[in-house]
Amino acid sequence: MSDLRGTIKDLRNVARRLDAATFNPDMNALKEFVDKLDKKGAEYKPSDDVREKALAKFLRGDYDFTGRELRSLPFIIHERELIIDDAKKILNLLDLGNKRHLSGLVNVYLHQYDESAKTELIRRRLSFIPKDFTDSTRLRKIFASKDKLFADNRMANMVKFLTQKLSVDDVLEEFGLTDFYKASRYIQDALKLFFRHSPASLDDQFKLLDELDSEFDTYKNIFPYVADALIQAVARAGIDKSKCKEIFYRRLGDPRFGDSRFNWNNVSQKSKEIFCHWLSEDDLETFFKIVSQTTDDANWGYREKFWRRYLPRITNTWIFLTGDAARFAAQSKLNHGTLKNGNGNQAVFVFQVGRRYIFSEWSNVGKVRAHNSKHNEVLFGQRTIDGEFLRKNFVEEWTHYPHEGANRWQDKVDFWIEYNC
Repeated sequence: MSDLRGTIKDLRNVARRLDAATFNPDMNALKEFVDKLDKKGAEYKPSDDVREKALAKFLRGDYDFTGRELRSLPFIIHERELIIDDAKKILNLLDLGNKRHLSGLVNVYLHQYDESAKTELIRRRLSFIPKDFTDSTRLRKIFASKDKLFADNRMANMVKFLTQKLSVDDVLEEFGLTDFYKASRYIQDALKLFFRHSPASLDDQFKLLDELDSEFDTYKNIFPYVADALIQAVARAGIDKSKCKEIFYRRLGDPRFGDSRFNWNNVSQKSKEIFCHWLSEDDLETFFKIVSQTTDDANWGYREKFWRRYLPRITNTWIFLTGDAARFAAQSKLNHGTLKNGNGNQAVFVFQVGRRYIFSEWSNVGKVRAHNSKHNEVLFGQRTIDGEFLRKNFVEEWTHYPHEGANRWQDKVDFWIEYNC
């Protein structure tokens, strides 16, 4: 392996002297191949066996490391067994004139980046490396940007840079970093900060989000933090709600019930409440759109207007559908359940007001029913429900007619909700 590296170094020197691309296009291909090998050095990660041996030796004070163990030392700096003085010793054991040692230290700094004293120690050491300290093309490009990567105000610089580029790919290319670093804590922490404090417009923030969304597996760990920031920004601006809702519903799921709730653990309560309100609003709109398309009920508009007033107090919502109603609902990207033993194209809108009661609003039959919240787990988010269950398990019901006059159903329901909820 050392002979290969020596050969690569000789070839690089020849290419540099001859301006190879001009004299021989084949040499340009060779130069690109050499550059790729150089970049591979950034992606080096010692095997667990080598790293554990190096850690064990260091802890017992045996500094007679093999070449592979010495190269693995940067990768043990953040081990819990090591204190800050141990990290200083490791930096003294490394030969940062050796591009493999230096590359390993850069790798650890970017991938294991945090706010710890160890990371700060590494940052300060890297910040003193001269820009032309190495013959590695890749490392030279990295250290040409050291004022951004290793500066005291590195994260503020990164936010500004991301605001200018609006692309992680372009940022990495500017720094001479490979795609290997997309998953690094350094880049992902910078992205979280960008969405939290960026001066970029919402359009620009969504442009960057589209890139992250296209590589979701790489960025999925920061999606809750991005969602937390963008949901509140969108709510304040009053625009882009549909796009925000579509992306985070697809990637994080429904925060109200089911296993998807865990995906929202790192989203603030305020953002979750905003998002849940959007979903409730969508469920209500979807339900009444279905009612208008599948029934001859001329009074559905009164019902929609009535329940819209309660949207700020509605928490969980869910829709059950049967027959052609499910076909109309396909236009909505929200999930819904199936209603068994429904009548024709029947739809049921289930929602909760307060803690004690759940309500079901039915199409076709002109009734609204109140149910005890003990049924919460068998209603919200369920794939199917038997219509007979809802028809029998209620504590109160109202017929929607008349909607005008002294005995308006709206007044009766209002009074009941105010008294009981």
